[in-house]
Amino acid sequence: MGSFVLDDVQQDLVIQETKKYIALASQLYQQEFAYVPVKFDLTGRTIGMYKHIKKGRVIRYNSHVFAKYFEENIRDTVPHEVAHYIVDMQYVKKGTRPHGAEWKSVMADFGADNNRTANFDLSDIPQRQYSTIPYGCSCQQHQLGVRRHNKIIKRQAQYFCRECGDVLKAI
Repeated sequence: MGSFVLDDVQQDLVIQETKKYIALASQLYQQEFAYVPVKFDLTGRTIGMYKHIKKGRVIRYNSHVFAKYFEENIRDTVPHEVAHYIVDMQYVKKGTRPHGAEWKSVMADFGADNNRTANFDLSDIPQRQYSTIPYGCSCQQHQLGVRRHNKIIKRQAQYFCRECGDVLKAI
């Protein structure tokens, strides 16, 4: 396993690039967009994420992936996530799709590639570990995540085997 982590200088560069795209959007659309806090707390295979939560907005980046593919992520991931923010601010509750026409338009205005996914080798990037609980049906064993298991326990949901159609039962 490789040990890739952004240093402080690289984090500052990512933050500055994020601010640059927000300022560009303010200029392009003649509307003032506030700075969005940036965190480097994503793990697993997710490279970047824009979140609109009750307490505000945040752009999150995966420090490990950014460190391994720094230039590519500065070029592609930063405008990608800022574009999500700009679309969210411009089209509040108008049913826009995450990578729909509005997002593609912002990416084009940024002069950025509107490809939705990156093609990086992430085999040496630390991955999230998920707990699973064994469930069974008449034809096989299944592994359900904790969230689905808890829904079954609280009688909020039932899950069925896609092969035989039986209700899954804890083993």
